[in-house]
Amino acid sequence: MASTLDDIVDTEPIDRIADELYALPPADFVAARDTHVRIATEHGDKALAKQITALRKPTSSAWALNLLAREAASDLTEAVALGDELRAAQEELRGSALRQLGARRRAVLSALVRRVETLAKDAGQPLGSDAVQQVRTTLAAALADAVLAARIKAGRLVKPVELSGFGPLSEHAVPVRDDLAPRREQRRERQLARARDDISAAQADVKKADTAVTEAAQALAEREEHSATLRAELRRAQQAEQEASTRLARAERRAVTAREKLAGAETRMTELRGDA
Repeated sequence: MASTLDDIVDTEPIDRIADELYALPPADFVAARDTHVRIATEHGDKALAKQITALRKPTSSAWALNLLAREAASDLTEAVALGDELRAAQEELRGSALRQLGARRRAVLSALVRRVETLAKDAGQPLGSDAVQQVRTTLAAALADAVLAARIKAGRLVKPVELSGFGPLSEHAVPVRDDLAPRREQRRERQLARARDDISAAQADVKKADTAVTEAAQALAEREEHSATLRAELRRAQQAEQEASTRLARAERRAVTAREKLAGAETRMTELRGDA
């Protein structure tokens, strides 16, 4: 198992020894560590002896969490995956997903704590109420912090996370960073910037639309006025046509009357010429 402790050199002997030591109950840790230090010294490996000496005895709650990493790795992996989903939902500001994942988080956390209590009891090292609370606090922090989750999965935790409300960690606590806060803030800033851009674009569109409406209304008024002028001219033309038609009818009647008179005059003239 690869080491995650900052002060451990990633070499095969120290990894094997560390895994062995952190699998032991806390009461057996120091004696076993000293034995390994003596063996390394006898073999002339002072560097390895120094590395082993640097390994710290775990608290009972840290030991129980290491036990969880070894005996229930799949349960821990599932919880870590849920923590990844929660961080992604927080980063993307997906409220509905956060509510659903929050309910799952509470259920998974409670199940893990019960699993740790059972494992410790079966190993002959039942946890007290304070240790159980430390286990719960540390697991809750691990769901929010991928670095801490990786440390727990490595099975070499030395001390639990010690939180007081939302205050700082104790000097021995594993640091839990809110790595997502800056990214969430940056995401909000990007969203605000896009919203401002959208508002500016919409305002420009509204201004263009208002201008288009004004121009269309003006054009409509001009065409209505032009139509009214054409209708008035049409009425005048129709009236003139009617008057011209009336004058034509009168002229035609006068022409008929004049032709009749002409015919009558010509008839009398012919008759008069015959009499002569």
